[in-house]
Amino acid sequence: MPPPDFSIAPPPTAVDGLLAVPINIHHVQAVVMLDGATSTAQADVTMTYEVGPTAGNPLFDLRQTIDQAWLDGVPIDPGLLAAHDVGAGSFSTIRILDVVQAVGSVHALRFVYALGTPQSQLGGAYPPVLQWAAGPRVRWSFGFSDLNAGRYLEAWFPSNLIFDQFPVDLEIQLAGTIAPHSLITNGVVTLLGANHWSVQFPDHFAPLSPLIELRASDTVQQATDSVVLPVSGTIVTIEAWKLTGGPDNLTTRINDAKALLITNESDYGPFLGNRFVMFFHGASGGMEYAGATTTSAGALAHETFHSWFARGITPASQADAWWDEGFATFHDAGAADAEPFDFLDPPIELCSRLSFQRRTPSNAYSDGSRFFRGVAAQLGVVLLRSTMRALYEAHRGNPVSTTMLEEHLVACTGEPALVDAFHRFAFGFSDPSPAPRLWLRDAPGHGGADVWGEAFWNSPDLWVRNTNDGGTTHQSPEFGQDNWFYARVRNDAAGGACQHFVVTFQVKEFAGTQFVYPEDFLPCVSARAEFDLLPGEARVVSARWPRNRVPVPGTHPCLLASIEALADHPAAGTHVWEHANLAQKNLTVVDLVPGEFVILPIVLLNLTEEARVVLEVWRDPELPEVEIALVHRSKALFVSRRSSLRPLMVPPFRPEPRHNRLMDCGGLEPRAQERVGGILMSDRPDRIMHRFSDAVELRVERDRQVRVPVALGPGASTVVGLKVTAPEGMKPGTTFTTHLAQRYAGGRQLVGGVALQVRVRARDRSA
Repeated sequence: MPPPDFSIAPPPTAVDGLLAVPINIHHVQAVVMLDGATSTAQADVTMTYEVGPTAGNPLFDLRQTIDQAWLDGVPIDPGLLAAHDVGAGSFSTIRILDVVQAVGSVHALRFVYALGTPQSQLGGAYPPVLQWAAGPRVRWSFGFSDLNAGRYLEAWFPSNLIFDQFPVDLEIQLAGTIAPHSLITNGVVTLLGANHWSVQFPDHFAPLSPLIELRASDTVQQATDSVVLPVSGTIVTIEAWKLTGGPDNLTTRINDAKALLITNESDYGPFLGNRFVMFFHGASGGMEYAGATTTSAGALAHETFHSWFARGITPASQADAWWDEGFATFHDAGAADAEPFDFLDPPIELCSRLSFQRRTPSNAYSDGSRFFRGVAAQLGVVLLRSTMRALYEAHRGNPVSTTMLEEHLVACTGEPALVDAFHRFAFGFSDPSPAPRLWLRDAPGHGGADVWGEAFWNSPDLWVRNTNDGGTTHQSPEFGQDNWFYARVRNDAAGGACQHFVVTFQVKEFAGTQFVYPEDFLPCVSARAEFDLLPGEARVVSARWPRNRVPVPGTHPCLLASIEALADHPAAGTHVWEHANLAQKNLTVVDLVPGEFVILPIVLLNLTEEARVVLEVWRDPELPEVEIALVHRSKALFVSRRSSLRPLMVPPFRPEPRHNRLMDCGGLEPRAQERVGGILMSDRPDRIMHRFSDAVELRVERDRQVRVPVALGPGASTVVGLKVTAPEGMKPGTTFTTHLAQRYAGGRQLVGGVALQVRVRARDRSA
């Protein structure tokens, strides 16, 4: 498994003079010796882990009394592993190692202890049990619970909180009895001998995933069958167990499970795994595990659905565990009930901001289901279900937080009102008063006003990085890998505090003008939810640009961003220059050697009732000698400059496979046929002729700003090329920027623009 996302882990937290920091568990190896002759159990467990991105005192949990402990092979006082109150309520303590450890350092903690009833919250219909009976016989039930604290793997073995995923190897040996026992588990079992088993739980399991039920064989019955699932084609083995003499017909229950697995996979995507284990435990209700359940017949449908939402994708923290119960309850009722949100209702908290919360909120079922009914009313039932399927398929086998759910729904559906719904009915925030005034700079001199009359197409508060490294210099996106969007969000000092907001990032794969909110901004590639931005503060946020959404080399990606918050949304129909919650970066960076040129195709749009628009070429004032031209297929476009036109001249075609110098593309070539946004280089004249065959070019005078009226009717659009040549003899290392701006006719308001930055480099003599 990849390393965990520490952004969903508890933050470094000062507790009792220690700095509790999250860890990544690599492996837990446990040996449990059960002795029927003495009715005792002993555990010997080693937890190997790596310290996360902050040095400090590692945090973990274990709800047993530690008798002996070793750190990296050296005996330590168990008192150095004490439990600490972290302010999240009863039974919500964590253990903290009273030893400071370095970032990225790897360590092993070994524990020896008498295994017994966990020091956890023991409520519920099916609590954890380790008990002995005549025979001697043992019953060991993990008894996991969402609604009671300390009831996952930590009840029995050292574990992390549920953001982490790691393999567990468990050896169980039962001695002092001749009574055969059966092991019910969702792990892979190897029989080592009579009443002696090895169980491997895979590395994608979270602490809430493993199932163990150890019972005397004469107290349980088993049946097995299999089913071929319709989406994945996986043959899933179904293991059904019940208490001897229990009322359930296992053949009937297996058939029920087959139908449920088929329906759920058809609706929501591939089942995770190739086994499904059911234990009908004789109690009310049920509990989900990864590809498994301890359940009653009445709860089987609910618990089986959790193999998609709860254990197929898992909640990232206990505060996030509302969404799987809410959506499962919504699904229990048919997943077809839409009930609009009523913003006159009081706020409802489903997801707290408590980092160490250890219980699923009790209102997750009722208010959680109501939340999804409200989302269904906003989106429509069909879109909600398809979007939840996409969430499952995107994160299958991994944790999902409430903010990740919100980001996914907003990005995929383009519905900004969802931000209001999460604000009030998931996070439980009241309406802000006064309203916040969030904004992004359009230019270095922009102070936050909604209306901005100067250049706005190269926002300094919007940039791209090739890795999530926190850098603030814009980089051209690299094809074939994840990239990262960045935005610097500001809250005006004159506004109110913002408890919750979402930044959306959209990419247009062409240079263009007059982008309109929301249709050009939403749906979007990525979104990022954040909290608690005070008046006068600014915060840099980032969001992943998935590799499958990064355009191919040679494409000009125009970046658009919006900020969404309750009481502070952009108005529909507005442009970047009309609302400070909107920003764009229409910047292309290319490398040229002296004498070469680039043509950037730009989509012009006229949203007025007038018959023309005005283009302006802004030269770099330090380099007036740079040759700049506008290119179009029709002479009629340039209404007042026809005497200055000449045919577009391209060099002879000499294919040179040595370069595509637009960006580092990992050796991948661009598509053979350029799209509208494709950048055209002089070393590939075949592509230029494909885009601009029989075109003319208008040489632009060497003034700092040159206006060019163009004939473009109301509502019409066209593609014009901005051609820039690196002069012969220009010194390598020189950088210059050219802007092409669009105004309304008559030279009024700027309505669009692009920036083309050329970096001059030395000619490749080895080619």
